[in-house]
Amino acid sequence: MKYYIKLVLIINLAFLSLTTHAEESDKFTQFKISSLQLSSSFSSYIYFQGDEKNRMRLLNAKSRGDQAISEIPDSEVELKRKWQQISDYVDDYQTHNFNGADMSLEGGWGILQGELSLIVSAYKSTSPNGVDDIQINLETILSRYMSFANSTTGGYGVSYSETPLEEQIYAMEQALLALAQADNKYQPLVKNWNYIQGTLLAYNSNVAPFVVLHTFDGMRKMIAEN
Repeated sequence: MKYYIKLVLIINLAFLSLTTHAEESDKFTQFKISSLQLSSSFSSYIYFQGDEKNRMRLLNAKSRGDQAISEIPDSEVELKRKWQQISDYVDDYQTHNFNGADMSLEGGWGILQGELSLIVSAYKSTSPNGVDDIQINLETILSRYMSFANSTTGGYGVSYSETPLEEQIYAMEQALLALAQADNKYQPLVKNWNYIQGTLLAYNSNVAPFVVLHTFDGMRKMIAEN
């Protein structure tokens, strides 16, 4: 009987440990998604010269990121410190006077984002159906696309991966097709992706951020509803 009770306690502790790890991993996943959304939002803020719509897009993304980082354990000191630097950077440029392309603004942002990407790359998704991984890859593609969009206005594109953007785009096409085949409710995601894939592939010659951002907003909503 004592052995049985001890075994039950060990199993319960192991289950609690796995549950806690899964919950923390999920929090890191949500933060990674939020941080990538902030990255693309700041790039769109620069691209559209700080107009009100994209300023609100930026502030909303920052708010989601602030909420996500608040769920991360305080032991993640480096991650929290870097996010605070990024959050301060966004606040500092809320009243920025845009006058054409501003490479210094993009340069500072690119450095901070590169440093953050190195930190968050260590955290892996534990999503059982791969949807979180797909959203992370979607947000990564958008973030890189918007960085290249700014490069056409006198700045430069910031790469978050050594993988060519074209390869990420084609890989996403296959991932979305597989997801839709497994569950028909994701078919609209494939339709939306097909609508913008050609534009994404023309990132270095035919930039159309408004259409891409609008379509991504729709895809985020579809993922959230499912």
